[in-house]
Amino acid sequence: MENNKTRNVTWMLVAIFLGYTCIYVDKTTIGMSLVTIANDLGFDPQQKGLILSAFFLGYTIFQIPFGYLSSKIGTRKMMITSVFLVGIFLFLFGFGFSLLYLILIRFMTGAVAHSGYPSSVSTFISQELPIEKRGPAQSTMIASSGFAAIVGPLLIAPLLLQIGWHKTYYFLGAAVLLVAVLMYFVIPKEFGGVKEQLKNKKVISFRDVLKDRNVWILIFAAFFINAAIYGLNGWMATYLVEAHGLVLTQTAYVAAIIGFFTMIAAMLGGVVVNKYFVGKEKNVIFIATIGGGIFAILVSVVGTFVMSMVALTCAVAFASLAFATLMSIPLKIFPTDEVSAKYATINAIGVSGGFVAPTIIGALIQLSNGAFFSSFLFIGISFIVAGGITLLVKKSE
Repeated sequence: MENNKTRNVTWMLVAIFLGYTCIYVDKTTIGMSLVTIANDLGFDPQQKGLILSAFFLGYTIFQIPFGYLSSKIGTRKMMITSVFLVGIFLFLFGFGFSLLYLILIRFMTGAVAHSGYPSSVSTFISQELPIEKRGPAQSTMIASSGFAAIVGPLLIAPLLLQIGWHKTYYFLGAAVLLVAVLMYFVIPKEFGGVKEQLKNKKVISFRDVLKDRNVWILIFAAFFINAAIYGLNGWMATYLVEAHGLVLTQTAYVAAIIGFFTMIAAMLGGVVVNKYFVGKEKNVIFIATIGGGIFAILVSVVGTFVMSMVALTCAVAFASLAFATLMSIPLKIFPTDEVSAKYATINAIGVSGGFVAPTIIGALIQLSNGAFFSSFLFIGISFIVAGGITLLVKKSE
């Protein structure tokens, strides 16, 4: 019986990982897609920044409500619904014809599709797995960003060139809908429901969530690390095309290589931190963000393409390790019945860094007449500030 349960949990985690991959493919490939879309519809850097930021505006606003909704209806329903809606909005994005339409669709994608997934996954892990396995499981889920960064560009770039961006998004939408169906059948209904012991327990209020000192510290740390990560991810393709003259397929190969190291950093980092640095997670984050910040600045400083790519790879790998470790902290320091609400609050307000950064970077690029140094300096500073704030976290009694 125990072996059967272990197998069930393993397959469920695989399905959830695929769901997270869909989430991250949508997030990470939009920057590459916008290279083609901008040429087609004539968008300038600031307009591209608005499309990137619209997603995070919706994501920020709806994270908290969906975190509470997840506690009411169960994590299984929320995860499957989220992936299903991601597929629908990817399909609708393919009908894009104007700046306003694309901004609206990206806003809705963040608002009602993405916003329920992260906190639901975290709550599922905290409810269904023993505490010693939660950190590695959470890090593995976040490592799906690296897997998505490998698969997404290699899939998207040829499609964008061969069938155009409209049909590419029709295809993506259909593929994600199939993953939602897979999750429905792989995750049994007895898992990821509202636990009996929590049904009659009063859900922690938003006011009480905000009274927790650690919540605020993690919010600000998440804000700056999200600003750095989504600044890198959102503008990476544009940087490679405009600063180094790569074509879209070459950009895909570079992004895939970087994605591989991102995945390795998050997965190995989760195992190593859980084994050797339990209770010292904030120190790991601080060191990783210092490394990420230094390498981010070096990206636009070093003279050659190869050295620039080495710096970019190191920056993204350090970012992945720092983010995976940061987002495992709530599962370790907060009570199980408070994880969903607190994680959603941290993720909701923290992810607004992803709303602010693309717009700021777009403006910096335009003000610098296409130069990227000020943008990477902004990213580097954001990394270092995030690490410094994390040192203020105190372990709950």
